[in-house]
Amino acid sequence: MNLMARLQQIVPAHIVPHTPERMAQIAKECEQAASDKARDNYRTSQMQSIFGRSGIKKRHLNCSFENYITENQGQRQAYNQAKNWLANYRKGATSSFVFSGTPGTGKNHLACAIANRLMARKTSVLVITVADLMLKIRDKYKPNSTTTEAQFMKYLGNLDVLILDEVGLQRMSDHEKLMINMIIDARYTNEKPTGILTNLQTENLTEMLGPRVMERLLENNGEWVTFSWPSFRKNKKLQAVS
Repeated sequence: MNLMARLQQIVPAHIVPHTPERMAQIAKECEQAASDKARDNYRTSQMQSIFGRSGIKKRHLNCSFENYITENQGQRQAYNQAKNWLANYRKGATSSFVFSGTPGTGKNHLACAIANRLMARKTSVLVITVADLMLKIRDKYKPNSTTTEAQFMKYLGNLDVLILDEVGLQRMSDHEKLMINMIIDARYTNEKPTGILTNLQTENLTEMLGPRVMERLLENNGEWVTFSWPSFRKNKKLQAVS
């Protein structure tokens, strides 16, 4: 009895085996998928080498929840909201967050505490200022760039967590607003949370990013955390000279 006859006896009648041509096509598709995955992994490693340790600046490398100082009710509330967001993310939530307040109030500390805690669990995180982000995007147009803008945008859209710093620090051009909108839209579609660090209040941030983006950032119980106390850095300087 030949092989095909034996297979016909073993395989249920409703199952039609693939032809050799179809098997060859499936093998080719698997090979292409593996090649695409390897190429994506290579590009991701390139991006990570460009940004260093997920973009976190040297002063924030050791930021944690344990060394965040709480001296008033507002700071304790911000701390609790940040930890609440992290706990929900670990449970599978995809909501974003906005940390709003003046410089020196601890926005970066808590954002980087989140980032550092997540990276310890092998989560892909990037913390980057809007200015640095725009420079990286412009670099993609240079002849010697190893990645295209489309590949870079795909990388940003697929990161587990992206935290954009200094949103609203300077007036954004229409192109910059478009890029930010595209990034947040892509991440929303991919169900990836975005963090926003800004000195703007709700009305001004909505005017800058647009109502649609703001709705997406605060959808599904997204956290808006207000940092409304005096600058910690300024207080340290005043204490030093007093």
